[in-house]
Amino acid sequence: MDDPGTVETIWRLAVAALVMIAPTLLFLGLVRGLERLRDDAFVERWLHEQGHELEDDVLTALAIGIDVEADGSSSLRCPGCGESNTSNARYCRNCLGRLPS
Repeated sequence: MDDPGTVETIWRLAVAALVMIAPTLLFLGLVRGLERLRDDAFVERWLHEQGHELEDDVLTALAIGIDVEADGSSSLRCPGCGESNTSNARYCRNCLGRLPS
């Protein structure tokens, strides 16, 4: 078996490091880009039109994707764990069990 030279070994290590680090850097760039695209002014205007108070917890919930339901909206209870889910959900957001139709 041939012994690779020092330059070839360094080249292989550099390529391996790039292959391991590049996807993480690309993912972080995507997340930061999506955060910049989020339009908080639009969300605040929509909440104001719907008659909701503009509270930090509502904006935080919208930012992380938690469903904020109005008081009069219907919901389904999971038969397995009792978690309240939106009326159009097919699976429980807590235990991932199938909800009745």
